[in-house]
Amino acid sequence: MFRALGPDYRPTRVGFPVQVGYRGQIGPRSAVPPAITTNARIRQGDVLVTGATADVGGYWAELERTMIVGKPTEKQRHYFELMVAAQDLALAEIKPGRRCADVDRKVRDFFAQEGIGEYWRHHTGHALGIRMHEAPFLDIGDDTVIEPGMVFSVEPGIYIPGFAGFRHSDTVVVTETGAERLTPYPRDLASLIID
Repeated sequence: MFRALGPDYRPTRVGFPVQVGYRGQIGPRSAVPPAITTNARIRQGDVLVTGATADVGGYWAELERTMIVGKPTEKQRHYFELMVAAQDLALAEIKPGRRCADVDRKVRDFFAQEGIGEYWRHHTGHALGIRMHEAPFLDIGDDTVIEPGMVFSVEPGIYIPGFAGFRHSDTVVVTETGAERLTPYPRDLASLIID
């Protein structure tokens, strides 16, 4: 992250201007957003939901990735791919003139079509600014019209109790034509397997 921000990067916040890690979303606890676990051991076969953030000019960015320790099972692969498809759908729906609620509704419809509605635990995303979670929200209860220049975290997740959680989060800026991802980290499963 420091390399991407460049040698002239100067944090504006006291404390940790760049953070990378996880809150404890490990194995079955990855199905609890956002779980906080202490003294957990990461084991072969675990699903991890990791996160990274940076303070850039006093504003926040957010990046989360689902990673799998060792060779993924078919079940893990299935839900991982559904999660990526849900995020792709949300990213395609973010356009000026649309309402935040419309984006969330499309993702909820996708979950229902795929028969995974019971694994939905939160909205599709939220705005980012000087705080990590700001309005407007990509949520069926928020009729805010999306406009160029807005910045969102797009993070639809799948959470299967007792098994695992799957969530990627990307920071996007709304352009005149859609959403531009500002967090260019790999999203495909092959890149996110920890040997």
